[in-house]
Amino acid sequence: MEEKVKVSAGSAEAANGLNAKPKDVYFEEILERCCGTGRWQILLVGYLSYMWLIFPTYSMSMMFVGATPKYKCADGFPANATYDELPDDTPRCHPLNSNATDACQRWVYDQSVYLSTAVTEWNLVCSRRVMLSLLQSLLHAGGIVGSIVGGQLSDRIGRRKPFIGGMFLVVICSFTVALTSSYEVFVSARFFTGIAMGVMVGTQYVSIMELCGTKERAAFGTVSFIPFSLGIVLISAESYAIRTRWLLQLAFAVPSLLFLPYIWFMPESPRWLVLNCKFTEAYELLRTGARLNKREMPPEQEVHKLMTEARESLLARQAERKMAAGGGLLQQLLQLVRTPRMRRYTLACCFIQFVIAGSYFGIAFDMTQLSSSPHLAGVLIGITEIPSTLCFPMLNRLGRRTSLLLCLFTAALAMLLIFVKEDSTLWLVLGLISKLGVSTAWNAITVQCAELMPTQARGLAFGVNQMWTRIGATLSPFVVDLVSDLHKTAPSGVFGGMVLLAGLTGFLLPETVNQPMPECVADVEVRNWEQANDRGASNNGFQADDKM
Repeated sequence: MEEKVKVSAGSAEAANGLNAKPKDVYFEEILERCCGTGRWQILLVGYLSYMWLIFPTYSMSMMFVGATPKYKCADGFPANATYDELPDDTPRCHPLNSNATDACQRWVYDQSVYLSTAVTEWNLVCSRRVMLSLLQSLLHAGGIVGSIVGGQLSDRIGRRKPFIGGMFLVVICSFTVALTSSYEVFVSARFFTGIAMGVMVGTQYVSIMELCGTKERAAFGTVSFIPFSLGIVLISAESYAIRTRWLLQLAFAVPSLLFLPYIWFMPESPRWLVLNCKFTEAYELLRTGARLNKREMPPEQEVHKLMTEARESLLARQAERKMAAGGGLLQQLLQLVRTPRMRRYTLACCFIQFVIAGSYFGIAFDMTQLSSSPHLAGVLIGITEIPSTLCFPMLNRLGRRTSLLLCLFTAALAMLLIFVKEDSTLWLVLGLISKLGVSTAWNAITVQCAELMPTQARGLAFGVNQMWTRIGATLSPFVVDLVSDLHKTAPSGVFGGMVLLAGLTGFLLPETVNQPMPECVADVEVRNWEQANDRGASNNGFQADDKM
């Protein structure tokens, strides 16, 4: 009888072994097994990050290219009259000694700081002021289109091809805005530049996140933004040296030619290659990484087996939740909001990035407008960016969510304290503190959202997040222009309140530090984030959620 019990128990164990779910295999295991993270990733990330040195010439250059110098209405004065020759009491938007309802038709500008800007070239003042806001807004509106298109294409055809296409478009537009004398052509080129930037940003960042291991993601993800800080300092210095609009933008355009070597050096994401059954290409790419990292590459047959297991593991997890990665754009978008956790994380990430982007650009443009030395203010803005890009030790030690909340609440407090006292020095200090907080929060939420989204939809999710980022940036110039008519500090109150709301929204997101990125929606839904975070990434952190 006792023997029968033992046999039955042994049979049950054997049956359970046969029915047991195979161990999940993740791409991080393949990457670590083949080449790890080292010199290969450093070289790639370093070169791919060059674009952030150039991007301030598009996204931040309106601080100088679109600067509004002092101006007066020149109606009724000689055609060759200068700003200094007109009486001090000359109105700005209507002729001298006329009704305030009479619109001015001609202006003269103070040339002590700028010889020419987009404002002076096309008279973007008074009733035409909205046309100035459009120059910045349409860049980000184009970014909305580029984010969605880039996210869709990067998930379908890979990260490399959309990036190269965006690169060519941004080079063409760089020279177009410098050489044109037409406002319509200028604003159209700004829109297409935004499309190209949206595509490049999404594909480049996703590629970087997928090239490195779990522990290095925050470091590479944030350090890749350092050139943006230096770019702001450089455009401030160039704007100080070159005071003519078209010459300045030509100087901005020439370095974009260094994008062209991306044609040869931009690799495809090995993670995307594996998930799309391109094992041979992925193996060759990882072998290059192993050689540069001085690692011994496993036999090709062994690696192909791991790749097959990783892909099959992904498909199995997809089947568990009956979530197909294919389908049209609508079906792929629904992946982001169909299930409870994906819906909560997607909406929270979108709102936080919407607020951060609007506040980021609003603070920057407001500081240069209020400063008596806009070029110095620009340099300080760029310098303030540098610590925010070196925040990865904080992200690893405190965690993504804690760092995000700390930065958002600090920035909100600094912006709201502006109402305490009217002091230009205090405003500058508080502006720099809020700028640092918002910039650091932007890096934190970018890393965290990338780690929350599954591989099968990460490119699209990044594109959607970028869309809301661009919407926030698109509305920002109008907020500054319209609200500042009520009071010069009113924009800070609006942005401070919104950042406070974003900080409260951050409590909806889980901690993602030291965890492998999910491969499919099923991974997001079944992962017990808190327990996984306590245990670390050793067991990948996937367990059934009691609430599911």
